Amino acid sequence: MSELPRPRLSPRIAPLAALVVGHAVSDACINFIPPLWPEFQARLDLSATAIGVLTGLVSVTTNFGQPLFGYLGDRFRVRHMVAVGPALVGLFIGLMSLTDHVITLGAVYMIAGVGTALFHPQGATLAGRVSGSRKGLGMALFSGGGALGYGAGALLAVIFYERFGWPGLFGATVIGGLTAILVYGMNPEARYPDTSTEPMHLRTHVLPHLTRVGVLFALVALRAMVITVFTNFVALAVKDWGASTREGAWLISSMIVAGGVGNFLGGWASDHLGRRNITVVSLLLCAPAFHLFLRTGLPAGHALLPLAGFLAQAAVSVNIVQGQELMPGAQGVASSLTMGAAWGVGGLFLPLAGAAVDAWGSLAMLSVVAWVPVIAGILGFFVPERRLSALEDN
Repeated sequence: MSELPRPRLSPRIAPLAALVVGHAVSDACINFIPPLWPEFQARLDLSATAIGVLTGLVSVTTNFGQPLFGYLGDRFRVRHMVAVGPALVGLFIGLMSLTDHVITLGAVYMIAGVGTALFHPQGATLAGRVSGSRKGLGMALFSGGGALGYGAGALLAVIFYERFGWPGLFGATVIGGLTAILVYGMNPEARYPDTSTEPMHLRTHVLPHLTRVGVLFALVALRAMVITVFTNFVALAVKDWGASTREGAWLISSMIVAGGVGNFLGGWASDHLGRRNITVVSLLLCAPAFHLFLRTGLPAGHALLPLAGFLAQAAVSVNIVQGQELMPGAQGVASSLTMGAAWGVGGLFLPLAGAAVDAWGSLAMLSVVAWVPVIAGILGFFVPERRLSALEDN
């Protein structure tokens, strides 16, 4: 009696998994640095303002670089950016361990940001393409993987630092290089190529849609400002509470890992409950959660900050899909705006946040930032709903 053929796994799983891993590792590597700012402060005598400037500069290359690489990917179909990205960011995060001057530190950090800028727009476009009709779920996996990696990176950095000292930053170099090999081997670009015959043109596929995307862009920028400010300055607040560097890293990681879970669940739910509903509700609820964390402190903060992170990131993948739905002929550019440029605008507030810490303290600054999601939630009511699947059926 012949054996029945074994059910075959979907051919989409392996390339999508490679993209999720690439996103996780790229974001993990770039987030090696924030929990170590207290150590860099001691090593290089940095002020909070200097930390804000450095994080603002890397936000420029990380996020404003994405529209450039998104355009290149859409217009000229440049290949293998998703493989080069993790290797580049990992290498230059490792090289930060060798710097002994703030200018050199900033330059190397900015080049590391270029690596993440290379990966993100093309990675998001490919994740949507590989996912087929389940774009909400596919983007939730892709975006949630990045958030989980971003959170894990903070903890990994402290573990490597405690075990190996400053050379432990080269752990990012190792995992970045291995991930680049994985993504290159899976080659999702070749498996799921762009089948459109007309190249993307700014005048046709981008400019007519900018007005509709503008409200979404503002919403994402405000949320990005909140997340990046908390990620980069929570460690200083924890230090003010008398806790250790490791406890600060745990808080950063727990906030972002919980955000990754929220990101996944929000993306999945948006296919059923609507993009706008997930966006508005999650943003309006995360502000009081951030406020309670700051008012309560530790140990309750170990539960409240993850809750705030869960809610803050619940609509991240949702908004990426919204951008692609509102700009269907230039999905790489749309992804770069909602994953990159909007986050870059949010990152521009980091120097101001650092100066506010020097003037009034980290807790006072964070207490103001905690309520910004309310404004973003209100904007969410005005983002048009337009399903890409419906457009493709027409």
